[in-house]
Amino acid sequence: MCIRDRYSTGEQKRPQEGWPFASIEVDQRLEGQLAYHLFGLLWINAFIIALGQFILASSAGIWYFMRQQMNSPVRTSVFRALRYHMGSLAFGSLILAIVQFIRITFEYIKKKSYAMGVPENAVTKFIFKCMKCCLACFERFIKFINTQAYIQVALTGKSFCSSAIAAFYLIFRNTVVFGMTHGLSIIFVFVGKLFITVIPTIAGFLVITQVEDISKRISSPISLCICFAFISYAIGSLFMQVWGMASETILQAYLVDIEVNANVATNLSLIHISEPTRLLSISYAVFCLK
Repeated sequence: MCIRDRYSTGEQKRPQEGWPFASIEVDQRLEGQLAYHLFGLLWINAFIIALGQFILASSAGIWYFMRQQMNSPVRTSVFRALRYHMGSLAFGSLILAIVQFIRITFEYIKKKSYAMGVPENAVTKFIFKCMKCCLACFERFIKFINTQAYIQVALTGKSFCSSAIAAFYLIFRNTVVFGMTHGLSIIFVFVGKLFITVIPTIAGFLVITQVEDISKRISSPISLCICFAFISYAIGSLFMQVWGMASETILQAYLVDIEVNANVATNLSLIHISEPTRLLSISYAVFCLK
Protein backbone atom coordinates (compact mmCIF):
# COMPACT_ATOMS: atom_id res chain seq x y z
CA MET A 1 0.00 0.00 0.00
CA CYS A 2 2.79 2.40 0.91
CA ILE A 3 4.64 1.66 -2.34
CA ARG A 4 1.43 2.20 -4.29
CA ASP A 5 0.90 5.56 -2.58
CA ARG A 6 4.52 6.48 -3.21
CA TYR A 7 4.17 6.16 -6.96
CA SER A 8 0.58 7.39 -7.22
CA THR A 9 0.82 10.54 -5.07
CA GLY A 10 4.49 11.47 -5.48
CA GLU A 11 5.66 14.20 -7.83
CA GLN A 12 7.15 12.83 -11.03
CA LYS A 13 10.43 14.35 -12.16
CA ARG A 14 11.95 14.27 -15.60
CA PRO A 15 14.43 11.44 -16.18
CA GLN A 16 18.10 12.25 -16.23
CA GLU A 17 20.00 12.23 -19.48
CA GLY A 18 20.82 8.68 -20.53
CA TRP A 19 18.31 7.15 -18.07
CA PRO A 20 14.92 6.07 -19.47
CA PHE A 21 12.98 6.06 -16.16
CA ALA A 22 11.54 9.01 -14.32
CA SER A 23 12.10 9.48 -10.59
CA ILE A 24 9.44 10.09 -7.93
CA GLU A 25 9.83 12.75 -5.27
CA VAL A 26 7.69 12.14 -2.16
CA ASP A 27 7.08 14.02 1.06
CA GLN A 28 8.10 12.92 4.56
CA ARG A 29 4.67 11.49 5.36
CA LEU A 30 4.96 8.89 2.62
CA GLU A 31 8.55 8.15 3.60
CA GLY A 32 7.32 7.51 7.13
CA GLN A 33 4.63 5.15 5.83
CA LEU A 34 7.21 3.26 3.82
CA ALA A 35 9.43 2.90 6.89
CA TYR A 36 6.45 1.77 8.99
CA HIS A 37 5.39 -0.93 6.53
CA LEU A 38 8.99 -2.03 5.97
CA PHE A 39 9.50 -2.54 9.71
CA GLY A 40 6.24 -4.47 9.92
CA LEU A 41 7.37 -6.70 7.05
CA LEU A 42 10.69 -7.39 8.79
CA TRP A 43 8.96 -8.19 12.08
CA ILE A 44 6.42 -10.54 10.48
CA ASN A 45 9.17 -12.32 8.55
CA ALA A 46 11.29 -12.73 11.69
CA PHE A 47 8.27 -13.97 13.68
CA ILE A 48 7.40 -16.62 11.07
CA ILE A 49 11.01 -17.85 11.12
CA ALA A 50 10.99 -17.87 14.94
CA LEU A 51 7.75 -19.87 14.98
CA GLY A 52 9.25 -22.46 12.65
CA GLN A 53 12.43 -22.69 14.71
CA PHE A 54 10.47 -23.17 17.93
CA ILE A 55 8.32 -25.93 16.42
CA LEU A 56 11.42 -27.76 15.20
CA ALA A 57 13.21 -27.32 18.54
CA SER A 58 10.18 -28.43 20.54
CA SER A 59 9.69 -31.50 18.34
CA ALA A 60 13.33 -32.49 18.73
CA GLY A 61 13.15 -31.91 22.49
CA ILE A 62 10.05 -34.10 22.78
CA TRP A 63 11.85 -36.82 20.82
CA TYR A 64 14.90 -36.62 23.09
CA PHE A 65 13.20 -36.52 26.48
CA MET A 66 9.92 -38.35 25.89
CA ARG A 67 10.49 -40.61 22.90
CA GLN A 68 8.84 -43.55 24.68
CA GLN A 69 5.67 -41.51 25.24
CA MET A 70 5.88 -39.48 22.03
CA ASN A 71 2.54 -38.79 20.33
CA SER A 72 2.42 -36.32 17.43
CA PRO A 73 5.32 -34.05 18.51
CA VAL A 74 4.78 -31.54 15.70
CA ARG A 75 1.13 -30.99 16.61
CA THR A 76 2.07 -30.70 20.27
CA SER A 77 4.80 -28.19 19.43
CA VAL A 78 2.44 -26.06 17.35
CA PHE A 79 -0.04 -26.01 20.24
CA ARG A 80 2.70 -25.06 22.72
CA ALA A 81 3.90 -22.24 20.48
CA LEU A 82 0.46 -20.74 19.88
CA ARG A 83 -0.81 -21.28 23.43
CA TYR A 84 2.15 -20.48 25.68
CA HIS A 85 5.08 -18.87 23.84
CA MET A 86 3.75 -16.32 21.34
CA GLY A 87 5.10 -13.47 23.47
CA SER A 88 8.62 -14.90 23.64
CA LEU A 89 8.71 -15.48 19.89
CA ALA A 90 7.31 -12.01 19.17
CA PHE A 91 9.85 -10.36 21.47
CA GLY A 92 12.82 -12.22 19.98
CA SER A 93 11.67 -11.47 16.44
CA LEU A 94 11.16 -7.81 17.41
CA ILE A 95 14.81 -7.51 18.46
CA LEU A 96 15.96 -9.03 15.19
CA ALA A 97 13.62 -6.80 13.16
CA ILE A 98 14.99 -3.69 14.90
CA VAL A 99 18.56 -4.69 14.05
CA GLN A 100 17.64 -5.41 10.42
CA PHE A 101 15.77 -2.10 10.18
CA ILE A 102 18.85 -0.28 11.52
CA ARG A 103 20.96 -1.90 8.79
CA ILE A 104 18.53 -0.78 6.08
CA THR A 105 18.36 2.72 7.60
CA PHE A 106 22.14 2.89 7.58
CA GLU A 107 22.22 2.09 3.85
CA TYR A 108 19.60 4.80 3.26
CA ILE A 109 21.63 7.33 5.25
CA LYS A 110 24.78 6.43 3.34
CA LYS A 111 23.03 6.95 0.02
CA LYS A 112 21.56 10.27 1.16
CA SER A 113 24.95 11.41 2.47
CA TYR A 114 26.58 10.89 -0.89
CA ALA A 115 23.63 12.63 -2.60
CA MET A 116 24.01 15.65 -0.27
CA GLY A 117 27.66 16.14 -1.19
CA VAL A 118 29.65 14.03 1.26
CA PRO A 119 32.93 13.28 -0.51
CA GLU A 120 33.13 9.68 -1.71
CA ASN A 121 36.80 9.17 -0.95
CA ALA A 122 38.78 6.33 0.62
CA VAL A 123 38.21 7.57 4.19
CA THR A 124 34.41 7.78 3.98
CA LYS A 125 34.24 4.45 2.15
CA PHE A 126 36.35 2.84 4.87
CA ILE A 127 34.17 4.29 7.65
CA PHE A 128 30.93 3.20 5.98
CA LYS A 129 32.28 -0.28 5.27
CA CYS A 130 33.43 -0.69 8.88
CA MET A 131 30.02 0.35 10.17
CA LYS A 132 28.31 -1.96 7.68
CA CYS A 133 30.51 -4.86 8.78
CA CYS A 134 29.80 -4.20 12.47
CA LEU A 135 26.05 -4.10 11.87
CA ALA A 136 26.19 -7.31 9.83
CA CYS A 137 28.16 -9.10 12.57
CA PHE A 138 25.73 -7.83 15.20
CA GLU A 139 22.77 -9.14 13.18
CA ARG A 140 24.41 -12.58 12.91
CA PHE A 141 25.03 -12.54 16.66
CA ILE A 142 21.37 -11.70 17.37
CA LYS A 143 20.23 -14.48 15.03
CA PHE A 144 22.48 -16.97 16.81
CA ILE A 145 21.33 -15.91 20.29
CA ASN A 146 17.68 -15.96 19.18
CA THR A 147 18.03 -19.49 17.84
CA GLN A 148 19.63 -20.75 21.06
CA ALA A 149 17.03 -18.88 23.14
CA TYR A 150 14.14 -20.45 21.21
CA ILE A 151 15.66 -23.87 21.91
CA GLN A 152 15.78 -23.07 25.63
CA VAL A 153 12.19 -21.81 25.52
CA ALA A 154 11.18 -25.11 23.92
CA LEU A 155 13.12 -27.17 26.50
CA THR A 156 12.32 -25.27 29.69
CA GLY A 157 9.22 -23.20 28.95
CA LYS A 158 10.80 -20.04 30.38
CA SER A 159 10.54 -16.51 28.98
CA PHE A 160 12.73 -15.26 26.15
CA CYS A 161 15.14 -13.23 28.28
CA SER A 162 15.63 -15.99 30.84
CA SER A 163 16.10 -18.52 28.05
CA ALA A 164 18.64 -16.31 26.26
CA ILE A 165 20.67 -15.95 29.47
CA ALA A 166 20.44 -19.69 30.11
CA ALA A 167 21.56 -20.48 26.56
CA PHE A 168 24.49 -18.06 26.87
CA TYR A 169 25.73 -19.66 30.09
CA LEU A 170 25.22 -23.15 28.69
CA ILE A 171 27.33 -22.28 25.65
CA PHE A 172 29.91 -20.58 27.89
CA ARG A 173 30.25 -23.70 30.04
CA ASN A 174 30.62 -25.93 26.96
CA THR A 175 32.48 -23.67 24.55
CA VAL A 176 34.68 -26.38 23.06
CA VAL A 177 31.80 -28.78 22.48
CA PHE A 178 29.65 -26.07 20.91
CA GLY A 179 32.52 -24.81 18.75
CA MET A 180 33.45 -28.22 17.39
CA THR A 181 29.85 -29.29 16.87
CA HIS A 182 28.89 -26.02 15.17
CA GLY A 183 31.92 -26.21 12.88
CA LEU A 184 31.16 -29.81 11.91
CA SER A 185 27.52 -28.86 11.42
CA ILE A 186 28.46 -26.09 8.98
CA ILE A 187 30.61 -28.52 6.98
CA PHE A 188 27.88 -31.16 6.99
CA VAL A 189 25.23 -28.65 5.91
CA PHE A 190 27.43 -27.45 3.04
CA VAL A 191 28.13 -30.99 1.86
CA GLY A 192 24.44 -31.87 2.16
CA LYS A 193 23.37 -28.87 0.10
CA LEU A 194 26.06 -29.67 -2.47
CA PHE A 195 24.96 -33.28 -2.89
CA ILE A 196 21.25 -32.43 -2.95
CA THR A 197 21.90 -29.80 -5.61
CA VAL A 198 24.42 -31.61 -7.81
CA ILE A 199 22.98 -35.13 -7.95
CA PRO A 200 19.45 -34.20 -9.17
CA THR A 201 20.94 -31.72 -11.63
CA ILE A 202 23.23 -34.38 -13.13
CA ALA A 203 20.38 -36.87 -13.18
CA GLY A 204 18.15 -34.38 -14.96
CA PHE A 205 20.89 -33.60 -17.49
CA LEU A 206 21.35 -37.30 -18.25
CA VAL A 207 17.62 -37.80 -18.68
CA ILE A 208 17.34 -34.81 -21.01
CA THR A 209 20.32 -35.79 -23.14
CA GLN A 210 20.05 -39.59 -23.14
CA VAL A 211 16.32 -40.21 -23.44
CA GLU A 212 15.61 -39.92 -27.14
CA ASP A 213 11.99 -38.77 -26.91
CA ILE A 214 12.95 -35.90 -24.62
CA SER A 215 16.20 -34.89 -26.32
CA LYS A 216 14.42 -34.43 -29.65
CA ARG A 217 12.07 -31.83 -28.17
CA ILE A 218 14.75 -29.77 -26.38
CA SER A 219 17.36 -27.75 -28.24
CA SER A 220 19.56 -26.93 -25.23
CA PRO A 221 19.54 -28.53 -21.74
CA ILE A 222 21.25 -25.57 -20.07
CA SER A 223 18.12 -23.66 -19.04
CA LEU A 224 16.44 -26.78 -17.68
CA CYS A 225 19.58 -27.77 -15.76
CA ILE A 226 19.65 -24.30 -14.20
CA CYS A 227 16.03 -24.79 -13.10
CA PHE A 228 16.90 -28.22 -11.72
CA ALA A 229 19.82 -26.78 -9.78
CA PHE A 230 17.76 -23.88 -8.38
CA ILE A 231 14.89 -26.14 -7.24
CA SER A 232 17.29 -28.72 -5.80
CA TYR A 233 19.21 -26.05 -3.91
CA ALA A 234 15.99 -24.63 -2.44
CA ILE A 235 14.85 -28.09 -1.30
CA GLY A 236 18.33 -28.89 0.05
CA SER A 237 18.49 -25.62 1.98
CA LEU A 238 15.12 -26.25 3.62
CA PHE A 239 16.02 -29.83 4.50
CA MET A 240 19.42 -28.94 5.94
CA GLN A 241 17.91 -26.07 7.96
CA VAL A 242 15.58 -28.59 9.59
CA TRP A 243 18.52 -30.90 10.26
CA GLY A 244 20.64 -28.06 11.65
CA MET A 245 17.93 -26.89 14.04
CA ALA A 246 17.28 -30.43 15.23
CA SER A 247 20.99 -31.09 15.79
CA GLU A 248 21.45 -27.89 17.82
CA THR A 249 18.40 -28.75 19.93
CA ILE A 250 19.62 -32.28 20.59
CA LEU A 251 23.04 -30.90 21.53
CA GLN A 252 21.55 -28.54 24.10
CA ALA A 253 19.22 -31.25 25.39
CA TYR A 254 22.15 -33.64 25.74
CA LEU A 255 24.27 -31.11 27.65
CA VAL A 256 21.37 -30.25 29.96
CA ASP A 257 20.77 -33.97 30.47
CA ILE A 258 24.44 -34.48 31.38
CA GLU A 259 24.49 -31.54 33.80
CA VAL A 260 21.24 -32.52 35.49
CA ASN A 261 22.36 -36.12 35.95
CA ALA A 262 25.75 -35.02 37.24
CA ASN A 263 24.13 -32.56 39.64
CA VAL A 264 21.60 -35.00 41.09
CA ALA A 265 24.23 -37.79 41.15
CA THR A 266 22.16 -40.35 39.30
CA ASN A 267 22.73 -42.53 36.30
CA LEU A 268 19.14 -42.25 35.10
CA SER A 269 18.43 -40.34 31.90
CA LEU A 270 15.86 -37.60 31.84
CA ILE A 271 13.85 -39.78 29.51
CA HIS A 272 12.80 -41.84 32.52
CA ILE A 273 11.95 -38.87 34.76
CA SER A 274 8.36 -37.73 35.09
CA GLU A 275 7.30 -34.55 33.28
CA PRO A 276 7.11 -32.17 36.30
CA THR A 277 10.41 -33.47 37.72
CA ARG A 278 12.05 -33.21 34.29
CA LEU A 279 11.08 -29.56 33.82
CA LEU A 280 12.15 -28.72 37.36
CA SER A 281 15.49 -30.48 36.90
CA ILE A 282 16.18 -28.76 33.58
CA SER A 283 15.37 -25.35 35.03
CA TYR A 284 17.63 -26.04 38.02
CA ALA A 285 20.53 -27.10 35.82
CA VAL A 286 20.24 -24.22 33.41
CA PHE A 287 19.86 -21.42 35.94
CA CYS A 288 21.82 -22.70 38.98
CA LEU A 289 24.84 -24.58 37.67
CA LYS A 290 28.00 -22.51 37.34
